Amino acid sequence: MNTFLLFQQMLMLFAMMVAGYTAFRMKVFNAEGQHQISRVVVNVLNPCLILSAISGDRVSGAATLSLQNFIAATAFYLYFIAASYVYLFIRSKTGSKDRHELRLEQLMLILSNIGFFGIPVIKALFGDEYVIYLVFYMLLFNIVAYTLGIFIALPDEERKKGFSPKSVINSGTLISIIAIVLYLAGIPVQETVGNFFTYMGNACIPLSMILIGGSLAQLDLKSIFADKDIYIFVLIRNILVPGAGVLLLRLMPFDPAIVKICCLSASMPIAALSGMLAEQHARKGNYCNKMIAMSTVLSVVTVPLLSLLYL
Repeated sequence: MNTFLLFQQMLMLFAMMVAGYTAFRMKVFNAEGQHQISRVVVNVLNPCLILSAISGDRVSGAATLSLQNFIAATAFYLYFIAASYVYLFIRSKTGSKDRHELRLEQLMLILSNIGFFGIPVIKALFGDEYVIYLVFYMLLFNIVAYTLGIFIALPDEERKKGFSPKSVINSGTLISIIAIVLYLAGIPVQETVGNFFTYMGNACIPLSMILIGGSLAQLDLKSIFADKDIYIFVLIRNILVPGAGVLLLRLMPFDPAIVKICCLSASMPIAALSGMLAEQHARKGNYCNKMIAMSTVLSVVTVPLLSLLYL
């Protein structure tokens, strides 16, 4: 039953992406409008979505579950980082592909679309009170993306310069820290304030999916679906690596809900930020965006399929 409910949620998110794709093709909004909406989502609605996670009821034994969840989230990223380096080593020895493109594939193996896909699914499967536990993953996501992620994305000639620590300090990181501190401190959120964050945060999910659909509308989907190399990588990224991760992560001796949240996070598609980092630091955003598009579309099937291993 949970797997079917998960499939329904993924289908709903996919329908939102189709709406965004259609709206862009019909010129309801353009690339400039997409950029402006994206800024609203990132800087206004996403922080509200994170803060809405602490405005509802709390799960009993929250302190213990939070510790378990932090360990699980850390194990989650350690696994994917390790798997990405194994992938890089094997592919560099068995093929003739450009080394930097392989590193971009490594980046896409590490970064998953946990926030925009994970939050509505967590709400549907576990309830609003469990959304706060996904915030731990989002905090670590920002830390990993803006440190190791940037380092991986940089071309060889730029890697010696490293990254700026200031890049880790952004609205997503700060709001995640604030939300976790307020939650662990047990500081109550006034009902009206909580409703404000909830209403604003709820707008984040459909708008995010519409933006993803708009991004897909700007790609040559025919060429993407005809590229067998993309299918091979997405098979590895959406099934093999997360599938092995689920089999390992579900062995953690923690509360079942915490383990399931970790496994669910492992099955999410590639994060759009991968393409943004590739474009910003190496001007290779299109290389990643093709695989992100395929990973996102196929996640409607692969996420419920992997759920058979842990739900």
